[in-house]
Amino acid sequence: MKPLLKDLLKFPNLLSLYRLVLAIIFPYFWIQNLPVYILLLLLFSGVISDALDGFFARNFHWETKLGKLLDPIADKVFINIVFFLLYFDRLLSLDFFLIVFVRDLGILLGAIYLYLRSSRKAEFQPSYLGKISTAMQLGFIFTYIVHLLVYPLDPTFIFVFGQLVIFFTLASGFHYTLLFIKIYKTFPNR
Repeated sequence: MKPLLKDLLKFPNLLSLYRLVLAIIFPYFWIQNLPVYILLLLLFSGVISDALDGFFARNFHWETKLGKLLDPIADKVFINIVFFLLYFDRLLSLDFFLIVFVRDLGILLGAIYLYLRSSRKAEFQPSYLGKISTAMQLGFIFTYIVHLLVYPLDPTFIFVFGQLVIFFTLASGFHYTLLFIKIYKTFPNR
């Protein structure tokens, strides 16, 4: 079996691939106005898949180079598509959506630039702030949709949760910027 296919078939990578596929098909389900419980089940499965892929990769030593690439891409695509759907339906402000989107786009473009620029390929590890930011974003998405479509939660709680998501998103974006500058100075040009 080819190494790429063998890596793809490892359980954590299948979970990341599931999240990526879910991100691609979720807008269709959203537009079709499926019952709320189905949308929440799909969202919950995406959130849980993010937690489980890392757990299985670390605890069962199933970490792969493909997984290190696939997991963050699946996270970013999944999160940004759901935030975009909320913005598009006027359920989330443009500012909120843009903070998440621009930070993720900046991280992606920065990582690609540094990877292509360097003769020695830099390994990019997610920072703790990045992991917290992703967890907060995923938690907020699920909680906010429950708040909007199932059971209204305390508006103060939703506001504070949203502000924490913005804070950690901006803080992790700033932290990644500092890390990229450090890598840029450390790794030589081709």
